[in-house]
Amino acid sequence: MYHRLQVTISASRSRGGGQGEGEDTTMVSGGPLRHQTFCFTCVLGLYGCRWRQQVDPNEKRWVERIWFVVMLLAVGFASFWMYFWLVVWNDADDFNWWIYQQTGKWVNWYWVILAATSTAFGYAVFLLLLAAIHVCFEIPVYLHWLHKILVVLLLCGCTASVVLMQQLWLDGFKLAWLSLQMTGPWLHLGVVGLMTVCSWVIAGQWAQVRTLALQIFWFVFYLGVMGGLYVAPLFITSPCFITVAQLPQKPKMGGHRGAPMLAPENTLLSFQTAIDNNASMLETDVQISIDGVPFLMHDNDLRRTTNIAEVFPNRVNDNAATFNISELKRLNAGKWFLQKDPFGTVGGMSARRRALIANQSVGTFKDFLQLANKYNVRVIFDLYVPPRGHPFHKNFANYTLNFVLQSGLPQSSVVWLTGTDRFTIMRRAPFLKQGARNKMSPSNLKKLSLSVENLDYRQYSPGDYSLYSKNNITTITYIVHSSWLFSYLWCSGADTVTSNGVNLVRNLNSPSWRMNPFHYRVLWITTDVLSGVCIIVCFLVQRRRKVCRRNDVETVRLETIEEVTLPSHYDPRERLLSDNPAEEMEVEDEGGTISGASLRGTLTFDMDLPVVQHEEVAVEL
Repeated sequence: MYHRLQVTISASRSRGGGQGEGEDTTMVSGGPLRHQTFCFTCVLGLYGCRWRQQVDPNEKRWVERIWFVVMLLAVGFASFWMYFWLVVWNDADDFNWWIYQQTGKWVNWYWVILAATSTAFGYAVFLLLLAAIHVCFEIPVYLHWLHKILVVLLLCGCTASVVLMQQLWLDGFKLAWLSLQMTGPWLHLGVVGLMTVCSWVIAGQWAQVRTLALQIFWFVFYLGVMGGLYVAPLFITSPCFITVAQLPQKPKMGGHRGAPMLAPENTLLSFQTAIDNNASMLETDVQISIDGVPFLMHDNDLRRTTNIAEVFPNRVNDNAATFNISELKRLNAGKWFLQKDPFGTVGGMSARRRALIANQSVGTFKDFLQLANKYNVRVIFDLYVPPRGHPFHKNFANYTLNFVLQSGLPQSSVVWLTGTDRFTIMRRAPFLKQGARNKMSPSNLKKLSLSVENLDYRQYSPGDYSLYSKNNITTITYIVHSSWLFSYLWCSGADTVTSNGVNLVRNLNSPSWRMNPFHYRVLWITTDVLSGVCIIVCFLVQRRRKVCRRNDVETVRLETIEEVTLPSHYDPRERLLSDNPAEEMEVEDEGGTISGASLRGTLTFDMDLPVVQHEEVAVEL
């Protein structure tokens, strides 16, 4: 019986110092490593569908190196795309709303895309880890053709998605860019740490480069990359680099359409829920019914937030302002929330809470003002212009002001944003807080007697908040429910932040992070110095190991020992597979002599040896 051995050479051959002149010796050591063999089998099979570590002499290594670079690009794009969708969660509702406007159907597309992106990202990282294991253990890297197709599709898909979304939803990229002011310092430290850890493997590959010129080139290139990372903090800015004494007061919280994560938007239950979660301001949208009753509704039609398809199937697309108040009261404004679960919060609600939601109706502006007056909270609202032909198309602003004045709510608690008939409104109600919905300089705001700036958070820069504050201009920003974005606005000095998730930020007693600028500089420099020292040590050690290998007897690891029964007439002399089969080698032992090839790659040969007693096989060139 013969025993088949599969061997992986872990170093290039060299002349042995203790042998006779002209002799090279490699030692094949160790016995059956069953656990390690199983792991390597899985790695080889999952990455290249090579369940036995064999090397095809016809394979071209440079082609596989190109595919490795393509895989790195795919991982990079997938990582960026994953980061993008994680940080834009704050605007997921806006994204879904944008798609709803295009399609007319409400689906939580954000979670669908996030799930697909997570799958692609996980697959790319998994392949990269398998490739890293190959490199670490000096196993030839051969990516299976199916993986190659999927990697190309992933790379093309991510690239096309980035280009498409940049054209269709530029606001998402503005948010992602803004997020770097909060994540940049920590991303920098993480990348420096990762590159430092990888330097051991990189230095090992560098030490195997045969020509001195290439070694110098790659060493300088790597140092250039690391040098760029080391100085990156010079270009990183964040409003959270402040001392405790400089930290502004926590922004006041406003409920955007109430608390739409916990109750149907623009219903009285939603506003009550926002107040229960410490909201000091309520935001809503006001329209006027055909019979002159202001009511609360964001959309121009009633399809998304009511059951109009059941009650008035022939008027599904009609403007909401063309209905009278009795017709609006017949609609249910809560069941859609339970059915569509727009924020994924319905599952954790009690049966009593769900029943309360299911009984909500379209709210009126009068009831909204009475609720605000009862709890002494401020209000801000968008007043919609009724369609042409509507009885209140021309005097809607003055007509709506009557309801504000009759509510008993102090004028100073109302932020009036509508520009129509503004000077008439100011004469009738001089103590209203007049606000602007477009960005203006403090001087221009004062000329128009405006005291509030109400803008999307993307329109403010960190310095704007202090500038407006110095000029006694109140800043209101929307819509924020991510803790990192709320922290960013807190450190920037925003006065009031309106949110869909007041429940998420109510207990935030301090920014997500805040650091003294001096302490960050110390952390940055210390990290860079430690990283640089570790990298230099890795390169020196790997270089030294390479030199030692050339002067010592080499050792290769026995990966698998497979015992097979061969015919009695079988000749144990067999060609050894390798990258360069032209070179010959011999394996000598008591059982006979076998011819073979070079010492790099996978060697498979047959020997008449007891496996259990086989500890070392001397391989002489």
